[in-house]
Order: sequence, then structure tokens, then C-alpha cells
Amino acid sequence: MESTTQQNNPLKQYFRQIKMYLKLPSGGNYYKPGVIELNEKGEVGILPMTGKDELVLKNPDALLNGEALIEVMLSCIPALKQPRALLTNDIDVLITAIRYATYNDSLETNLRCPKCTQENTFKLDLQYALDNMSELDLEYVINLDSGLSVFVRPYLFPDLLKGLHAQFEQTKLARAVENESLTDEQRSAIFVKGFKEVAITKFDLITSSIVKVVDEDNNVDVADSKYIKDFLQNIDKKSLDSINDLIIKINEIGIKRTFTAKCEKCEHQWESEIDFNPVNFS
Repeated sequence: MESTTQQNNPLKQYFRQIKMYLKLPSGGNYYKPGVIELNEKGEVGILPMTGKDELVLKNPDALLNGEALIEVMLSCIPALKQPRALLTNDIDVLITAIRYATYNDSLETNLRCPKCTQENTFKLDLQYALDNMSELDLEYVINLDSGLSVFVRPYLFPDLLKGLHAQFEQTKLARAVENESLTDEQRSAIFVKGFKEVAITKFDLITSSIVKVVDEDNNVDVADSKYIKDFLQNIDKKSLDSINDLIIKINEIGIKRTFTAKCEKCEHQWESEIDFNPVNFS
């Protein structure tokens, strides 16, 4: 909402303007009213960043706890009201669109050729990635051998932060393990601790991504997270892996995450992943 000063400012006509409109992978279908307001075409407008926004993104602590991303998204997406309720699929697209609206540039990445080991620099067209994103279905369900139907959804913003924090801690642990002053016993203890934390985070993310578990034949319809967590802890590994595989698959829907790389030295071509981690976008 504009302040009185902004409303009366004779320079208002020179303020930043919407640079682009785009649809979201979710189509807004996963949100309650009041999260984000799409226009009649189902699109959302994107403003370029201000100088203040850019400074906010240079605070590593604020990035890690999500406050920087929230502040920038609220600044650059007027239609957004509740950023913490966003799916990560939509966040990836929105953050990429903000970068494109601000800099009108490409995403630069360095890759080593798997054939000749030549280091190559590639510039990826962000507009192309946005124009060719895929869309989420209205719902996702996996039918287990037990007769249960498990309904799942993509990660939400808090899940994204939990995953990013786990990656950060793993990096710290990896550096600690490389410390030459440690004994083999100490190094092993650090490794076991790190592996356990990864397993706990992975399990928590699976739990939070399950909407409900249903068995229509027996009138079972459970959405309570504590019952779902208990359920996941007591099913066979095959069933758990099937649920996790579907969750991973739907979290990859949205912005195009692969491109064909070609080595400038030996001309070898290969498919490579694009890192759209929002913490690294600035």
C-alpha cells in the first residue's frame, strides 16, 4: 500500500514500472485466497529491484533464514501478500523473473567438459527458461500396493529454507572433516552426525509434502501430520521410496532446469543441470 508521500509525490510517474507478466507453474491453484492475486489472464506482474533490494540480497544471514527473499519478493511482486505460503516451484520462477526484470541478462555458469576437462563458460537465456516452464497438475497421488492413496504436494517456502539450511550445515561438516588435525575417530563421528541430520531433514520434507492418506474402501482419510509421520515411520522402504520419488519429480516442475552444453574446445555435447537456487541468484 502506498504511503501518503508516495501518493502525492510529483515524481511518482518516474517510479519503477511493471516490466513483465508471467504465469506461475501452480496457476495459483494450490493457494488459499489472499496469498497472491493473479490478473484476469492468470498472470502476475514483476517489478525490477530497487537499490535497497539489491543490498538486502547481499546479507548472507538474511538469505539463509529467508527474510531477504521475502523482502525482495514483496518489493517486486505487488500481487504477492503471503510469500511464506508459496510453493518452491513458483518461488524459483518469481525470483528468476525478478532477476530478468532487473538486469535483463542471462545466467552465467562455468562447467567442465566431461570428455576433455576444458572449463567452459555458458550464458543461459533467462527469458527462454521462463517461456518454457512446465505447469503443475491440480493434484498428485500415488497408489501403494497396500491399497492406500497418498496425496502429495510440492515443497512450500519453509521446506525450501529447511533444505537450504541442511545444505549449509553439510558444507560446514565437509570442511570440518577435511581438518587434518582431527583423528579418524573424530572424523567418523562428524560424518555420522551429518548423515543422520540429512536423513532427518529428508524424512521431515517427505512428511510435510503429504496432504493426506486415503483408503476409500475402508473409509480412511487422514490429514493429521502426526499420524502421517507415524505412518511413514512404519511402512516398507519400497512404499516410502515411491512416495519420495513422486515428491522429487513434482518439485522439478516449473522453470526449465536443463540445457544442452557444448564444449568450445572438443565440441562434445552433454545435458547439464541449471542451478536456480534462489539464494544464489543475485
